[in-house]
Amino acid sequence: MIESTRRPYPVFFSYIGYAIFSIFLAAAILELGSVAVRNVYHWIHPGIQQGPASPAYQGYPWVQEFWKEEYLRRGTVFEDRYVPFLIWGEKPFHGEYINIDESFMGSLRRTVNSLGPACDQAPRKVIWMFGGSTVFGWGVPDTETIPSNLSRELNSAEPGCFVILNAGAEGYVTNQELLLLVEALKTGQRPDMVIFYDGVNDADAATAPGTPAPHLDFDRLKARIEGSLESKLDFLESSNSLGLARIIGGRFKRNASFAPPPAELAARAAATLDNYEANLRVVKSLGQAYNFQVFCFWQPSLASGSKPLVPFEQQLVGHILDTGPFKIERAVNDEAARRSLRNADFVFLGQIFDSVEEPLYFDYFMHLGPRGNQIAAHAIAKWVAGRAGNEKRIKKAP
Repeated sequence: MIESTRRPYPVFFSYIGYAIFSIFLAAAILELGSVAVRNVYHWIHPGIQQGPASPAYQGYPWVQEFWKEEYLRRGTVFEDRYVPFLIWGEKPFHGEYINIDESFMGSLRRTVNSLGPACDQAPRKVIWMFGGSTVFGWGVPDTETIPSNLSRELNSAEPGCFVILNAGAEGYVTNQELLLLVEALKTGQRPDMVIFYDGVNDADAATAPGTPAPHLDFDRLKARIEGSLESKLDFLESSNSLGLARIIGGRFKRNASFAPPPAELAARAAATLDNYEANLRVVKSLGQAYNFQVFCFWQPSLASGSKPLVPFEQQLVGHILDTGPFKIERAVNDEAARRSLRNADFVFLGQIFDSVEEPLYFDYFMHLGPRGNQIAAHAIAKWVAGRAGNEKRIKKAP
């Protein structure tokens, strides 16, 4: 009888395999269990129903169908589109309510430009409007974005003929918008006017550790580029297990305030406005070099002004009032209000809702419903028309 010369399978490796299998099984059970616990928690504590549930949408028959399309778009373009230098950008999309078209400036949200028949023969004034998701129009159809409302306002009387390009991109700060403007000018295209509408994202960038980050989500993207261990594990950010851990941690800390000390608040606010104003000076210089007018506006938010809040908006503020990020944003807005009084480079619009009792906001990211966009566009139109030779054009609010 010949004895086998094969070595027995090392027991050590079988233990390793068993351990790996056990870890994956435990992780799967933990994830499934977390899903169940989170669902029960949200059923007991439904929280604030943002988006289509906001009273800012009352009276608009398109709401439910629009949000179905918006969720479809978000699912289709879940991963950001990489854009050189700008890091990310919008992806093309076409639907009944939302259209994002390819252009010389990349993918742009469609503006519904209200041009009369006389504009077929008359010269047109081209406006490029830059901003974040509020300019892009997150939460409203093409017809109700700020650029589309602005087009209706500016073209409401003779001579009209303003064509607005919506260059807003979700999550952009003025650093990225400046780069987008430069890249667009390099194509040879020229606007007659450029409008920057910012504030919320620049203030939000100030909540990152250290000096105000150059863009949102700076730490995660930096880690990915540098290939750090943190970047290898950032897929866990979207796990239900970690989401459940955040909920549990939030319940223990819900009464705590995480605001930085006053000196740090003031320093962050000052640094944010220094960066913002530096960007605007470059934009103004480009306007002189390329012969276009520049108008810059600091947008309204729940962190500025004295709007009479409806119960839903009170809930939104109550949800974020004691958080560090909101206190930083409020400090940044206060600094912007002070500097706008002595600086002609930008117009502070943080108080335009102070006498508006209607519901305007639909989430605590400061996005506006249709009515809020109409009021913001009207404020911009009055300022632009008054300095573009059309002082009598915009007379009263819509």
